[in-house]
Amino acid sequence: MSHEDTRVDGWYPPPVDELRRAIKTDFSLRVVAAVTTRLVAEASERHGLRGVEVVALGRALTAGCLLTTLTKHASERVRVELRSSGPLRGLLVDARGDGSVRGCLQRHLSSDEHAQLVARTGSASGPAGGSASGSASGSASGSASGPAAALAGSLAGVGAGRVAVAPAVGQHGTVTVTRDLGLDQRYQGSVEVASGEVDVDLEHYLNASEQLPSVLACEVILDREGKVLRAAGLLCQTFPDGDTAELEQLRGVLAAGNLADLLRHDRSCREIIGFSLGGEAFDDMGASPLYFRCGCGPERARQIVSTLGAADIEALADEQPQTEVRCEYCGAVYALDSAALRALAAEIRRGRS
Repeated sequence: MSHEDTRVDGWYPPPVDELRRAIKTDFSLRVVAAVTTRLVAEASERHGLRGVEVVALGRALTAGCLLTTLTKHASERVRVELRSSGPLRGLLVDARGDGSVRGCLQRHLSSDEHAQLVARTGSASGPAGGSASGSASGSASGSASGPAAALAGSLAGVGAGRVAVAPAVGQHGTVTVTRDLGLDQRYQGSVEVASGEVDVDLEHYLNASEQLPSVLACEVILDREGKVLRAAGLLCQTFPDGDTAELEQLRGVLAAGNLADLLRHDRSCREIIGFSLGGEAFDDMGASPLYFRCGCGPERARQIVSTLGAADIEALADEQPQTEVRCEYCGAVYALDSAALRALAAEIRRGRS
């Protein structure tokens, strides 16, 4: 995806996504905002996602970026694992303090499952709290017909409230978050899935497991072709012993789908922060870039194959001209030919002697 790409409405995505931290001037709230359009689009293209799959993973990737802000250290790391009862089966996200994030769904939807979601909900698990019949900026109107058109149109979601992903994600399961702050021990907490809406479940995790009064909201807006138009999110938290009344007010605003409405147009992190604080003053604590980035590579692929053992690796070399290893996080494929496999098997045998 080049930096010169545009959408049909003439909106130019920034060349780099951004995360920005802020503190309300009365020191009552900490706010983090993220614009993640490019990284969500890259993840969707790498994994070949569409419609509700894009929205679900996009929310999770954005949330991962927001959660990795307890410190300003590049070594900070957060891993989110959602295992759920829906057809997607859940998702994985790995975010780091240097601004890199990667992630994947546990399973993709088939064409039939996409169509079934359309038939069951009338809007492909469409906007929560509203119909998908549309406006010029919104959803499924025009001459297109059939489940695929209904899916792409209804998931546009602009001005029609939030897109519901729970029918695809599932409303039963567990959310596990592992935090690595670069200390001796990692922190891991887990809660039951509360809604299947991904960001709502991660907000529940923050409040119930880490016991940090928090409001978390992430949105992915799709164009009429089902591609990422805009993606963004915000995290608001009180300081210790702070008043949670402001958080409750913001939670009500977000429940009405107002963040999706805000993203009718290009928004900066500063504008999202201002929205979350109702226009009240804040101190800008600085910004940092965000990227979809994976640490996989040919050597990592060799390490994975080496777990099979020398005998099985030699058997693979005899069975087929090359063996492919696919990274579940980013979709990259690494090929090892028969000569490389036999060399790896010999290396393993030498190591045992």
